[in-house]
Amino acid sequence: MIEKISKPDDLFVLALEEMAKATGTAKHEFHTFTLGTVHQGFPYLRTVVLRKFERECVNILFHTDIRSAKIDHLQKCPQVSSLSYGYKLRLQVSFNGVACIEKDPEITQYQFENSSEDAQKCYAYGARPGSILNSKTKEELQPDIQSPLTSGQLSTAKDNFVVVRIVPDKCDILCLHHSGHIRVRAKRTPEGWVSDFITA
Repeated sequence: MIEKISKPDDLFVLALEEMAKATGTAKHEFHTFTLGTVHQGFPYLRTVVLRKFERECVNILFHTDIRSAKIDHLQKCPQVSSLSYGYKLRLQVSFNGVACIEKDPEITQYQFENSSEDAQKCYAYGARPGSILNSKTKEELQPDIQSPLTSGQLSTAKDNFVVVRIVPDKCDILCLHHSGHIRVRAKRTPEGWVSDFITA
């Protein structure tokens, strides 16, 4: 990998290519990433699944439950960070940007319909994510929710399902190598992305 990097843009492009690959297979090390939000002055971290990466505009999409705490956080403070790390790739990619609920209903419908039945089922339960349960799992509380979902359960799942879009304006990339680590910082400008080598 390090042999391909002679200028800052080389590492930036490589990072974007790996992000794009990660949406096609769950085995890719970037298939999940850490999402950071801020709420009432405190940072919150959680792992989410990368569902789509729009290479040309450099946008990140993931799914979540509209009732989850992260949605409340995003609506009050839309500034977020994402962190992807590949142990085998020896590559770390971090984005800073603004997140919002996807406004295009066609994108949301497409993402829901192309989710697995098990993934769709997660949004059909009555218990809000993070709420206290009187049993070990939400599945024990509502054993009637099974795949395939009934029309009523499917309607509930669709109501609770949202796509979140992250529009990054900064990117920090670290490529680890025994001969010397390479780090690049890129930022979005009106003319496009501009990147520089920085100290690792």
